[in-house]
Amino acid sequence: MVVVTGASGGLGSYLVEHLSVDFEVVGTYYSHMPPAIPKAVGFYRVDVTDAECVVQFVNEIAGRLQKVILINLAGISIDGMTHKMSEQVWDRVLDTNLKGAFLMSRSLLRFMREQQWGRIINFSSVVGQIGIPGTVAYSASKAGLFGLTRTMAAENASKNITVNALALGYFEVGMINVLGPETKELVRATIPMKRFGHPSDVERAVRFLIESDYITGSIINMNGGLH
Repeated sequence: MVVVTGASGGLGSYLVEHLSVDFEVVGTYYSHMPPAIPKAVGFYRVDVTDAECVVQFVNEIAGRLQKVILINLAGISIDGMTHKMSEQVWDRVLDTNLKGAFLMSRSLLRFMREQQWGRIINFSSVVGQIGIPGTVAYSASKAGLFGLTRTMAAENASKNITVNALALGYFEVGMINVLGPETKELVRATIPMKRFGHPSDVERAVRFLIESDYITGSIINMNGGLH
């Protein structure tokens, strides 16, 4: 079973739709319902920042959890300079992007370790690698996912569980669409390949990591050459 958090976003809905061709898929959402995609996909409203809510969700699907693949994609971005950012905004971003991945991983690792097989794919960002002014909370949360990924990989390698992260650049779907046309062009100009990525690139990377038995603790950069 593939569990995709953040299934209502542009990239999440794409992955849910295309992975459901070959896998049983369950998607979680919080703020709004995912678009109408395959009926075989189950959707659950889950607050990934709430430990009790996460446990309740996992208990609901526990009877179907075989060959578990967790895709931690739920995330938010609220811009702000460090000296102006409120503690409430900081907590909200870190709780969603980093704590949420921890809580989901912790709850599903029990099943993976019992079955001695599992895959966890954390979605991080180039922003957590290069540092962009005004993104302090988002950058910190995405950088934190690198440490989470490497540590969980080391802890679970003997159980045939791989944990990896995709560090994404800018793609045609998702958060890029909150930007205006002029800002989009400015961002595009910074990318060596001079274009945004397509979600199919991400799907191929996800499938590669699902099928790979000997890749764990890795950060795969997908950013069109952006550094």
